[in-house]
Amino acid sequence: MVQAATADSRQLALDLHALLRDLDPARWRDDLVETARLRLQQLRQQLVALLERFDSDGPVAALQAALQEIVRLLEDFQPAEDLGLPDLRHEWDELRRRLMPVYEQLVGALKVEDIHVPSLRPTNYRRNVLHLSSGLVALAVVQVLDDTSWILLAASAFFLYAWSMEAGRRLWPGLNDRLMSFYGPVAHPHEWHRVNSATWYCTAMLGLAFTDSLAICSVAVVVLGFADPMAAIVGRRHGRVPLVNGRSLEGSATFLLVALTTGYATLAVFYPELARSHGFGLALGAASFATLAELFSRRIDDNLSVPLGSGAGMILAATCMGIAL
Repeated sequence: MVQAATADSRQLALDLHALLRDLDPARWRDDLVETARLRLQQLRQQLVALLERFDSDGPVAALQAALQEIVRLLEDFQPAEDLGLPDLRHEWDELRRRLMPVYEQLVGALKVEDIHVPSLRPTNYRRNVLHLSSGLVALAVVQVLDDTSWILLAASAFFLYAWSMEAGRRLWPGLNDRLMSFYGPVAHPHEWHRVNSATWYCTAMLGLAFTDSLAICSVAVVVLGFADPMAAIVGRRHGRVPLVNGRSLEGSATFLLVALTTGYATLAVFYPELARSHGFGLALGAASFATLAELFSRRIDDNLSVPLGSGAGMILAATCMGIAL
């Protein structure tokens, strides 16, 4: 009974994820209020029925606690009927903010049972700006250092710092509270208790440094810095054709186009000795592999998979064209 209820929790988690995604400010539409109310009511009824199938002292206490907290939040959500649209929108946004951390608790509890559901990636324009600026800063560092040995040294320093902070966060909870209170405005909800995306980014930078290629490092940081936030903005606001892992056709197409454009521009500006056809081929390889990495990243953070995928695509393209990077 408990095992079947645990398995059924996955579909309810996916339904909740879809609802929270539609409540995101970038996707919200005032004319969908009644539809959202109906979805919320159905979800609450399903959760209550599911909780009745759990034993009070069962082996999945964390999962049960997360589901109970979600039910409580849904039952407490009682916006007044006479609210105007701005106030009503605020009420729904407040519900979304309260549900997000509990949803991440549910994700963690299901993960213990070897059941995977996607983490939330809410709209965060400050995070998008950080992505863009990080890409530009990393590109500037590569071009200023202009030596793969120095780049490897810098990447190693950032790698050690990032993973030291990860270790410290787990040894001293107070450190985690301080770090995340500082990084909180640009962090996703799941990063409070899991490895931060910035740590995976530093890990990817170290891997790229070992390629011993300035061109690969330059293109990879630009692709992640520009394509990822642009795809997120377009996908959340205009994504209508679902693909996999919460991605949409519109978002992935944006990723590919932006990655190809910025990758080619980077090669044309900083490595003009490359023939145009070679530059386009390298940018296409980087963009294609990075897009696939972003699309299929489920258990792996895309801040790790996208730069490494971009580098792998460039290496394959260079090999096919018979040129050295």
